Amino acid sequence: MIKKIASIIFLVSLSWSCIDPLDIEVVDDGSRLVVFAEITDQAEEYIVDLSRTANYESVNNVKVTEALVKVIDSKGNEYDFTEVRPGIYKSCPAEFIGQIGESYTLRINTQDEKIYESEIEEILPTGEIESVYFERFDRQVMIDGQLRPEKGLKLFCAFKDNPSEDYFRVDWGGTYQFRAAPMDSEHTFCWNTEYSKFDINLYEDSYTNNSLKKDFEITFLEAGFRFTQDYSFKAKLKSMSPGAYNFWRLIKQQYENDGSIFSALPAQINSNIKSITNPEEKVLGYFITSAEVSKRIRISPYDIGGGISTSTLPCRQFRPTDPLQEYCYDCTKFENSVAEEPTYW
Repeated sequence: MIKKIASIIFLVSLSWSCIDPLDIEVVDDGSRLVVFAEITDQAEEYIVDLSRTANYESVNNVKVTEALVKVIDSKGNEYDFTEVRPGIYKSCPAEFIGQIGESYTLRINTQDEKIYESEIEEILPTGEIESVYFERFDRQVMIDGQLRPEKGLKLFCAFKDNPSEDYFRVDWGGTYQFRAAPMDSEHTFCWNTEYSKFDINLYEDSYTNNSLKKDFEITFLEAGFRFTQDYSFKAKLKSMSPGAYNFWRLIKQQYENDGSIFSALPAQINSNIKSITNPEEKVLGYFITSAEVSKRIRISPYDIGGGISTSTLPCRQFRPTDPLQEYCYDCTKFENSVAEEPTYW
């Protein structure tokens, strides 16, 4: 039977990552545990997302609730994760921050008394970002069967790796300021943070050890609402183990081939998480450990040129009786927005 997994990946940073839904099709005869988990050396909340594959007729996976989730280091110290909403478990930065050179294991005890455990994963050192920069870029996109011009920016970075053999993922996040709608009497501005979604930027340095990698393309950002005020772009260089690199490489390969994750030969995408209770049970997903360095740049709306939309949230009515979006009265209701100015602003 074809099962669909809807909601595994990304972290890119809650300040570091966020989990976005991706469609994953798998030929499978039974429900599988789906795990996405990542810890870094940053002082942030780490997230473990637990669900089970659902029938293709279902819209979402079944979230795994009331599990006991913890990470254990090589000294035997245990760090508990708390369920903050169904299937989403978070760590406490005041109690646990990953350390470069330390090794960790993820352990999950589900409510039905099943135990899952990851392989031991070390946080490997990462490289150094030398610069982040952009260039204006016009491209053609297919809209309603017709090619139409689209203005935007291409973002790049230059980074240096280590003398040893290394594996990296280049991630990103962006924050922009926007003016609240006139009906929002509480706020003048809000700040919205967006994260990389389908950008899977990988690099391995077999032939470039301890050298500078220039003009590494990170993403394309189309012109529009995000550039009505200043935009703060953050590039992140994250180390990976060879196993994690291979995991992301296969996902990237299959997504770029046919636009669907795990749709072809899912057995090739191995997980580093096993069932202790039933060794025959297969688990989907990966426990990732990363060291991270980052660099921010500020982009002015003048840098993007033409193609900028209105500076306020779109709160238009075609008829007086049409309801307005909630964010028209409270700009914090718009996607990942907050009313407090970020510390880096």
